Parts: sequence; structure tokens; C-alpha cells
Amino acid sequence: MYRLVAILMVLLMGNVFADKHADHSNLGEEASSIKASGKIFHTDGLDVIRKMHPDFLNHKRDKTLREGVRTKEGSLKGCVNCHAIKDKKTNQYHPVNDKDQFCSTCHQQVSVSVDCFSCHRTTPRKGTK
Repeated sequence: MYRLVAILMVLLMGNVFADKHADHSNLGEEASSIKASGKIFHTDGLDVIRKMHPDFLNHKRDKTLREGVRTKEGSLKGCVNCHAIKDKKTNQYHPVNDKDQFCSTCHQQVSVSVDCFSCHRTTPRKGTK
């Protein structure tokens, strides 16, 4: 019975990430600019990214840490650089995992913690967009 409940929960969480009509108003400045220009950045498609991003991040982590393969494509740093939002008053970036920011908006809906940022930066490094 517990396995059935666990499977049901996994399916429901995946469905939330794949929601085409979810409010992603905090895309980030760079991501919003790309979207407004009509360019397509994620070649896998947004539905796939929303549903499968935990698997993509785990795969990237394994390639980077265990095999030493470091590329810009699919890097967490690239995600942060594109999806961070600057505060207009202070000119400082909001961390992407702060309440109501890009990463946390979906994770709040499904009650999943964002533990990537216990090690990784939550704001772009100086000198990046």
C-alpha cells in the first residue's frame, strides 16, 4: 500500500512540473529577454525541462563530479545567471531560491526543498549578466 501511495505522489509531482499553464512570472531578466525575443533557448522544450529537470541535474552532477566532464551546457551556474532577478532599488540579485523567486515557485507548490544551493551560488557572480 505504501508503494502505491509513493508512486502516486511521484506521478502527481511530475504533473505539476509539466503544467503548461503554470505562472512563471519570475523567469529572470535574461530568460525573460530571451522569451520576449521569440528565441528558443531550451532545445529539449519547456515541457520536458519542467518535468525532467531533476533527472537532468542529477545526470549533469554525475558527469561533472564522477567523470570530471565540465561544460557550460546545462550547468547550474548558467541556470542561475539566466533566471536571477535584480532588485531595482538595491541593484542586487535576489537568490533564485528565495521565496517567490524562479526555483522556489514550483518547489513551494510541490513541497520539495531546493538543496542544490547548500553548495552552489544562488546569485550570478559579478561580471555576469
